[in-house]
Amino acid sequence: MSNPYRKQGGRRLSGPRGIGELMGATLGTAKLAKGIGRARAILAWPQAVGPEIARLTRPRTQQGSVLFIEVRDSATAHHLTMQRHHFLKALRALLGDDSVMELRFSVGPVREAVTAPPPPALPAPDKARARRLVKDVTGDLRPAALQAAEAITRARKWREEQGWRPCPVCEEPSEEQPCRACTLTLDDPNVKRTARVLLRDPERLAAVAGVIGDSGANAARFLALQLLEGQLDLLALECVRSGKEDGYREFLAQQAEVFLSLSLRRPRSALLRRDRVSLPENARNVLNAGRE
Repeated sequence: MSNPYRKQGGRRLSGPRGIGELMGATLGTAKLAKGIGRARAILAWPQAVGPEIARLTRPRTQQGSVLFIEVRDSATAHHLTMQRHHFLKALRALLGDDSVMELRFSVGPVREAVTAPPPPALPAPDKARARRLVKDVTGDLRPAALQAAEAITRARKWREEQGWRPCPVCEEPSEEQPCRACTLTLDDPNVKRTARVLLRDPERLAAVAGVIGDSGANAARFLALQLLEGQLDLLALECVRSGKEDGYREFLAQQAEVFLSLSLRRPRSALLRRDRVSLPENARNVLNAGRE
């Protein structure tokens, strides 16, 4: 009589399985879960970037923490690459994790639905904002770059119409303040260390962007300004309480220059007296009341 637990070739259909077969099943499940995890970013892309950007792009694959996206032409790829930190923030906020750390755009086939309605015309102020995004693009690349810039502007305008306010860190419209992506960046130890560097040398703001990226530099600037604002209020109070012009006031003036340099993104040597209007009220009143 044949064994009911065996099929042709002698392989068991049920009963205890060998360790190799069990390992194979476990690895298969793990690979499936990994694939599903990577597919999350691809599926979330249209919702994260909005219909205008989704129409111009096609997320192709995720390798490690890098999501590869295809666009129709090199001009659009270049322009979206320049704006990628905005899309990355939105995507990571939607995913709720840091499984995607970088976006890479390349030229590839992107199909557009035939039934898709044409995008609405932008009002004049928004058209001007889109043109500012491509002010350095010239020649044959400009039309495609301008199309991408207008799509970015429409997406930003839609968020503003939902009542979202500019994030105090990245200035992108956000429901949360700061936005979720910037909140994660603000907790980065490298960003916190950079903020302390900027407190001593605000002119290094442009240089640190090359080390920790634009989003990291903006977050470090935000942290430094927060610390300076509190310090300026305390120094202004001490100046009033002491009633003296030297000492506290001199240090107040020095810290006010650091604050203005970071706030206005200008070197301290280029600051003017009228720039004091950007200082916190107490510090501004004390400095304006004192001697030059």
